[in-house]
Amino acid sequence: MEKGHTRSYSLIYLLERTLRQTRMSLQAAFNKADLKISVDQWIVLTQVAKTLDQNQNVIAKCVAKDPASITRIVLLLENRKLIKRTVDKKDKRNVLVNVSPIGEKLLNACATEVDLFKKNAVKSLAQDDLNNLKTMLDNLFENCGGGEKD
Repeated sequence: MEKGHTRSYSLIYLLERTLRQTRMSLQAAFNKADLKISVDQWIVLTQVAKTLDQNQNVIAKCVAKDPASITRIVLLLENRKLIKRTVDKKDKRNVLVNVSPIGEKLLNACATEVDLFKKNAVKSLAQDDLNNLKTMLDNLFENCGGGEKD
């Protein structure tokens, strides 16, 4: 195997390993706090809370998930009364999603855990290192065909 391929593999492996550990650790924090929400559900609920009246296609693009996964997660969140879905009055084919008061309460409870998690995750990194890491990850995302940066 060429040396260049080993480096690429190592980078992909490191990114995947970091993502997996991050998700597992955040899920453990949610479980310990008895929040009864998965990381994927929290990500979708957080995105829904950002903007009023989003449709599921917009949510899917924003959280980098396929539409089928978003449909499944939205149904789970709706069944738990964390979100409300309504038909768009201007376009009856479009379903709009918004956070319910119960969802807002859960997001507020999650915020404490997420803030603690973030502080712990980056505790050994200087602010300049964090800024450089964000820039590098954005560049990798774009180089791999990703769309707009968050």
